[in-house]
Amino acid sequence: MVAVPLSDQVTPVVRQHESLTPRRILAALRAVLGAALATSLCAAFVAVPWAVHAQDAAPRPRLELADSASRNNGNPRTTPAAAASPAIAAGFRGDFVRNQALLGAAIYAPAIATVVARNDIAWGVSYLFVAGGSYVAAAEFSRQMKVTDPMQQLATHLPIRGAIAGALLAEVGGADRHMAATAMLVGSVGGTAAALWRGRTMDSGEAAATIFGSDILGLAGYGVATATGVTGGGVRNRTRLTATLAGMVAGAPLGQAYVALAPYNVTAGDLSAMSASAGVGMLAGLTAIANGDHSERETALALSVGGLAGLVAGDFLLARRYDHSVEQGRWVAAGGIAGGLMGAGVALLTGSADSRWTPLTAGLATVGAAAGVALAQRYAGPSADAGLRIGSLKLNPIGFVAAASGARGSYTLGSIRF
Repeated sequence: MVAVPLSDQVTPVVRQHESLTPRRILAALRAVLGAALATSLCAAFVAVPWAVHAQDAAPRPRLELADSASRNNGNPRTTPAAAASPAIAAGFRGDFVRNQALLGAAIYAPAIATVVARNDIAWGVSYLFVAGGSYVAAAEFSRQMKVTDPMQQLATHLPIRGAIAGALLAEVGGADRHMAATAMLVGSVGGTAAALWRGRTMDSGEAAATIFGSDILGLAGYGVATATGVTGGGVRNRTRLTATLAGMVAGAPLGQAYVALAPYNVTAGDLSAMSASAGVGMLAGLTAIANGDHSERETALALSVGGLAGLVAGDFLLARRYDHSVEQGRWVAAGGIAGGLMGAGVALLTGSADSRWTPLTAGLATVGAAAGVALAQRYAGPSADAGLRIGSLKLNPIGFVAAASGARGSYTLGSIRF
């Protein structure tokens, strides 16, 4: 008889127990919790807005069995699926669903996967689950609630700004990778929720101005902070990023207020045209400092002052006088880009290629951009502004006569709109 060592008999049992180490158990629990969190977020994306706005959703038709059987017997072409499909098609917003699916793949899914996963397998599972669930959640939401154009426009752009704001906040606070992903996730999801909530009461111009104001004041905050000497790393960089974040947050409501309170009509196309004029102003600012080397502060000051001057000029010459459609506004912006490129090309032909940015190159690019905006504005042919005019004074002659006669009472002598 051959004696078998005791260690050989115990080894297989020990190896079976080694496969259930605490580290592997924790990894499995994290994967399960990650999938559960992703499921909860997708469910909340559909359930919470639907519960809040349930009164706005159209009731679903209820099909009884006997009614369905009688319809099918009487008219074979009418089936429950055919009867329900028109309602589904009417409430389904393909652009909203497509954009939310893209945002899910680009922002939501990577952020959630980074927050909940601690290994590559869990990260991949969480990413794929949320990326696919974003489409399902958006499709179901578009069926349950009417998604207007302002809601769709805001829900496409505000999540991106929210993710940027979360990244800035994480950088200011010195957060690690997981906390930065959490901040980006909260910012993007919060941007989507705010877009669906606030977009219900906005028109297209207010929605575009909300995004426009956030971008403009965010850039202005960064430019002003840099121009005042808040440059470099460490505390100075965090201060500059804080100014940028504050500008982005404050710019969104201020942009909407600009459109809502302006005594003239401001369309989404007007904002695109104003962006083109701001670009021309920034080129003009760079032209003023094109001769010689300049510091970061001087460059930021030139860009900030020039951009502000371009915005004021665009408001006075374009937004107050005309109502641009979205296509016309894009046409004006494209004309400015094309004119600037042509001006820079002419400068290169004159022999200014020895330096990257000379006064001649900058001046011709600026003139070309301004000419491109002017020509595109002429070719687009936008309609005259439909809003009120500043300084509109209307007198009431009857009120003057009644007041001069000495009759007792209150009379309207005139009204002024500004």
